Amino acid sequence: MKVAHYTSLVIFILSATLTSVFFIQFCATIFQCGCQSLFGDADRYCNIHNAHGKHCPWCSFGYTGYVFVYGGMIASQALCAFVPVRWGWSWFPRLVTSLAAFPVAGTVLALALGSYTGYWNR
Repeated sequence: MKVAHYTSLVIFILSATLTSVFFIQFCATIFQCGCQSLFGDADRYCNIHNAHGKHCPWCSFGYTGYVFVYGGMIASQALCAFVPVRWGWSWFPRLVTSLAAFPVAGTVLALALGSYTGYWNR
């Protein structure tokens, strides 16, 4: 494995770790659904557990939703981290775009699922 591949792998692991740690808090920020820190009560107070009212679009699709949303964010980070070297990107632009892919892809996916489910229309 070349040095560039190790750098790409480190960049991906760093950005994916950040996404993994803050994924649920990002959900709470976008949807105001009651989710909390992964190290706290996590989804214990998410509105998905309420019998009535609106339900968080990410949580309402269960594991399929998590795979789609979380997987989409991680995949976008992988694309940024493993950008071909021939494009001339050094490690810093790949790190910045890989880190930025989390909120950018997350926002796009949140808007898509929130609109699809009519979450903000209720």
